[in-house]
Parts: sequence; structure tokens; C-alpha cells
Amino acid sequence: MKKSDYIAVLVVGVVIALAVKYFKPQEAAQQAPPGIGVQQPGEVLPAPAIRYPIPVPAQIEPPAAEPEPGGPAVVQPEPTEPPLEEPATTGPDPVIEQPAQQAAEPAAQKPLPTLDGSDNMLRQDLYTLAARQVLDSLLNLNRIIQRFVVTIDNLPRKHLSRSKYRSNQSIRGRLRVLEDSGGYYLSEENFARYDPFVNMLENLDSDRVIALYVHYYPLIQAAYEELGYSSAYFNDRLIDVIDHLLEAPDIGGRISLVRARVLYKYVDPELEALSAGQKVFIRIGPRNAGRIKSKLRELRLALTGE
Repeated sequence: MKKSDYIAVLVVGVVIALAVKYFKPQEAAQQAPPGIGVQQPGEVLPAPAIRYPIPVPAQIEPPAAEPEPGGPAVVQPEPTEPPLEEPATTGPDPVIEQPAQQAAEPAAQKPLPTLDGSDNMLRQDLYTLAARQVLDSLLNLNRIIQRFVVTIDNLPRKHLSRSKYRSNQSIRGRLRVLEDSGGYYLSEENFARYDPFVNMLENLDSDRVIALYVHYYPLIQAAYEELGYSSAYFNDRLIDVIDHLLEAPDIGGRISLVRARVLYKYVDPELEALSAGQKVFIRIGPRNAGRIKSKLRELRLALTGE
């Protein structure tokens, strides 16, 4: 059975982009990923050749109701799989006033808003998957889909450009660096600052977020095309990025840093040459890196069946 997990992948993108502000960013020219053509003005590009098709839409099942003590067991009806509806082209962006503890209406039963008007609906869906206070404290929940797409697309690059699309709120505390015998080292105390993001990722109910990714995929694809990838398929890009991140080296022991003006770089040239996404596996610590890689492998299997 193929699955997809939009929220989990969003959080992965967030966690992997967290520590960028502590290392000197360099704005680089936006380049298309390998095999992707960027549309020029007046140019008509062919439809993308899809390598990893999006899975069949699935219904979000509400959580089982808790039976009253001594009362009869609550039997949930068998779920159905209604067809994915086309995006709405007109009308106001619907606002769903629904507390986080209640079950969301199955996403496949709700018509899609426009991309620019999708925040309210998607935000309410997210609040049914994790506590509202937690999500608001960790993520930037405006232009959600655009932030997600830009973050994923930029992770394999040397630098994370388009900083205005940062998906996460600022990390609490300051980067901790040890100084010993005239050298600088990344402190292990720094790793715990990323625990809230990794914990949120692991606590998500994957079965309930599968349908969200599928249902919102037309808007995700539209956001990707707005970046200039009119002949590319975002789900293919997502799988390629996951594969790239899984190749990040597993680093143990002390990590040497060199101070470049105010900020730091890695002394090891191989580490400094890693992509922006792979570098953060080092900054969050080996334990958190292992937890994220485990989730990435799960997501890849769910999305591709491989």
C-alpha cells in the first residue's frame, strides 16, 4: 500500500532548515535540479514525465471514540474512498472553526481553495493533527504550501536561498560552541534545542495525514510550477531530495569549527562542502539525525512502495 505524509515531510523540511541562521548564508543563483527545465518567457514546455506518481486519494479516518464505562462499544463505519475533487477556481477561502481535539472532516470530501487562499483550510487541518499551541510555536503557518515547496526544493543546494520562505519559527537559545586549546567545537548541549521539532514529527499520526498530502497535491504542484518548474513533477523532486538527505554522513565525536568573522564553518572541508540540508544532520546531533533518517525511510517507502 502506497502512502504519503505531507505533514511529516513538512516538518522534516522545517527541522532540516533550522540551524541555517548560525552559519553564514550566501545567496546563490536559483538553479533547476538535474533533469528539470526552467520555463523561459513565451516557451511552452511539455508535461512532466512522472517517475513517482502520487498515490490514490485516501480518506482520513476519524479517531475511534472512547466508549463510556460499562457502555456498549462504539463501532466505526467502514470508510469509503471518494474521488479527489478538482480545485475550486472561485469563491472565498473557507474557514473551518474546529478545535484541534475533534476529528477533521475527511480532506477528500472538501473542495480545494485556490493556492493563495489555502492557508485557512490547511491550517485548520493541521490543528487536528497536533496541538495548535505546538504548531504555532514551531512553524510559520502562513503561505504554508509555498514555504513547504521552497524548503524542499532548496535542501540539496549549497545554500538555502529565498530566506523569506523560512518554514520555522526562530530556534530558542543560542548556538553553543566549546573552546579548547585554541580550537572551537560544536557543543553537544546544542542538540537538545532541536528536540521539539523531532518530537513533533515522531508523534504525528501518519494514517491521518496521508490524505492531506494527496488532497492538497494539486496546490503543491501549482506552487512548484510557480517556481519555474512547469515541466517537472514535485513528488519526483521530493523523492530525490529524500534520497539526497539519506546520504548525509553519520558523524560522531567532536566536530571542529573555525570562526569566520562572526559565524562558524566546519574545519573538515568535506563537511563544509555538504549541501545545506545534509549539514543540518550534523548540527542537530547524531541521535536526532538518526530519528529523522528513520522517518525519511518510512516516508520514501510509503510514497514509492520501494
